Amino acid sequence: MAAAFGVLLLATLFQGSFGICFKKYQPFSWEAFWALFSIIGVLLMPHIWAFIGIGGNYFTYLQQTPLPMLIGGALAGFFWGISSIWYSRAIDYIGVSLVTGINLGLSNLLGSLVPMALLGTWPSAGVLGLILVGQAVLMVGVIILSKAGFMKRADQGEEDSSDSQGGKKSLFMVGFIMALASGAGSAAINIGATASGTPVGIAVADGVSPMYASLLQWTVVFAGGFVANFFYALYKLIKNHTFSDYTKPGCGKAYGKVLLTSFVWFAALGVYGFATSMLGDLGPAVGWVMFNGLALIVANAWGFKDGEWTGFAKARNVALAGNAVIIVALVILGITNVM
Repeated sequence: MAAAFGVLLLATLFQGSFGICFKKYQPFSWEAFWALFSIIGVLLMPHIWAFIGIGGNYFTYLQQTPLPMLIGGALAGFFWGISSIWYSRAIDYIGVSLVTGINLGLSNLLGSLVPMALLGTWPSAGVLGLILVGQAVLMVGVIILSKAGFMKRADQGEEDSSDSQGGKKSLFMVGFIMALASGAGSAAINIGATASGTPVGIAVADGVSPMYASLLQWTVVFAGGFVANFFYALYKLIKNHTFSDYTKPGCGKAYGKVLLTSFVWFAALGVYGFATSMLGDLGPAVGWVMFNGLALIVANAWGFKDGEWTGFAKARNVALAGNAVIIVALVILGITNVM
């Protein structure tokens, strides 16, 4: 069990570090970067990992899977792809702190409980109760972190001013709904992976290690995710006439950033899949909550290291308190996995 949590920790290091990789990809525009990332990271990376982990015959397990199951997993991935766009738009309306809090809270709730229902692996009443307590504590930690974000934003003097027509309130509701939808979309990754367990089971029955067989679920989910992300980025490339970004001076570093981001982003999910296979029946449920919670702590650690909280002592202390509460929640959830 200690090894499983060690693997999960490695996954969270990748997940929490993804945001750092996503910065400074100029001279590419967002759409130029995202189109390549969609191809390399979302579409190709899952197949590359599956090829390395399982072998050249990995695709035969997908071919043996009933089409409705493949479509179901891909649709979940497609929803995630759309939600990633909603997430970025919601930030423009209500700010990154509130969006992150809403997104993480709903993602953890749906991404843990729905897989239990899909797998039929409901734990005993005592364990389920403790899982719900851990969820509640985690939500408190997320709310505290969101509060820290608002405090920092207020100190920066970046609070939006409302207009006389109530435009701020209207935009807030749009952003709030988008944030809720993005949280459900984030959960869709784990839900879709759980629903795509058939090729994994076929591979395991054929002698493939469960840890490596788990990679097959991502090839299904992100086939749908690729469609949503790539074609939206392509639309933006055409609309903004930014295809020339691919030949701008200094674009070599941007190409390198695409490769690095693609690896770090999928490594988080690939290694997370390894961890869930090692955690047992509750892996997709408890593991998902711990994965997101720990990743949030890692991301905040990067923020502290980069000086994002320098000069905001009160907000920084609140953020530290939020991280402490999240750690308590993770300890509670860790206990459920050994009960």
